[in-house]
Amino acid sequence: MNIPAHPDKPSSARNMQVLTARSLLFGLRENMVRAVWQPFVLSLGASVPLLGFLETLGGFWGFVPTAMLPLGGWVSDRRGRKSLLLVGGALGLAGALVIVLAAWTREWLWLLPGVVLLGSSAIARPAADTITAESTDPATRGRAYGLTNTFYATAGVFAPTLGGWLAQRYGFLSVMVLGAILEVILLAMTAAILRETLRPEDRSPLVWSQFAHMLRHTFSPPAHLRSFYIIMTVDAVAFGTAISIFPGLLSKAFGFTPFQLGLLASASSLTWATTQWFVGHQVDKRGTVPFMLFSEILAVVIMTGYLLVRTFSAFLILQTVWGLTMSTWMPAFTAWIANSCSDRERAEEIGRLGAFRGLISFPAPYVGGLLYTAFGFAGPVVANIIGAVIVIALMLAWLREPQTPTKG
Repeated sequence: MNIPAHPDKPSSARNMQVLTARSLLFGLRENMVRAVWQPFVLSLGASVPLLGFLETLGGFWGFVPTAMLPLGGWVSDRRGRKSLLLVGGALGLAGALVIVLAAWTREWLWLLPGVVLLGSSAIARPAADTITAESTDPATRGRAYGLTNTFYATAGVFAPTLGGWLAQRYGFLSVMVLGAILEVILLAMTAAILRETLRPEDRSPLVWSQFAHMLRHTFSPPAHLRSFYIIMTVDAVAFGTAISIFPGLLSKAFGFTPFQLGLLASASSLTWATTQWFVGHQVDKRGTVPFMLFSEILAVVIMTGYLLVRTFSAFLILQTVWGLTMSTWMPAFTAWIANSCSDRERAEEIGRLGAFRGLISFPAPYVGGLLYTAFGFAGPVVANIIGAVIVIALMLAWLREPQTPTKG
């Protein structure tokens, strides 16, 4: 497999090797822990609305990650990518250790500081996306993001099943301890091997008044990105309502075990892993918009299937197909925003997009929990479908390939 690299940056090939290894290790930790996370929270006595609140607080588009994204992107453009990755790794390790404490004491209150710390690790997210872009040529960014996503998804083929098996055989504590160990390895790898990609001449001065100015304009995105911001925010609201708490919904509504939930996650990751590299190539050749649109349409079809089935085997089939929504969405979405910004502003813009999405969408998981309490399994799923259909309509009306030059 040829690793895409930037022809003008000698260290970029090595960086891509490190970034793919990081994606594999992070995928092991994330997929293993996330497969059992929601059953773990419920096992400590939490309700579905409380589960939704925790996702609202520190989930992928929760309040705490949202608050960290603009800061991480802004500082990354001024102090480099690697330093933010190290800060994020340290926060992630601290959060993982607090979650271990929650599992050991069987006290859900420890989840609150743990989730806050884990959510704070999102300060590194803009730097992580940007360092991949800067380690490759613009013409091969679809393949680069496809490569890192392939390794992440490959870990997801067996890590969720492993996590479910460990949780049933040895308890949730064993999974959380192994997750903390992987966080240590990730942090050490980043510190020892990864090379900085932001050149000194491309770094803006660290003037905090400019950060305050950027925050004031968070809800006023650049004109050429405005429609993209709106579409992605509606998408985050829609999928935050159901998909963000989907394992918990399956656990409560159908009684699926941690091992079964792990198998479902492994099935989707298998499809994701086996199709991602090919899709990344196609994104570079055919553009980003068709793949984002395909992903959204397929998600609507699959979620409609969720409403019609009840057995584990049927959900297993649907989740196997769900992997295609990931392999078509991830490289296209990331390449679209990366190719819309210059090197000097890329991380800041990724952070601002994350803040814009998150500040509007972060209550969605909690709302999904309330919908489950009021209407059962169908409540949050139907809301997700309606939101996704709106996203499809907005994409057809507004979304075009990025035109902004990537040099700068």
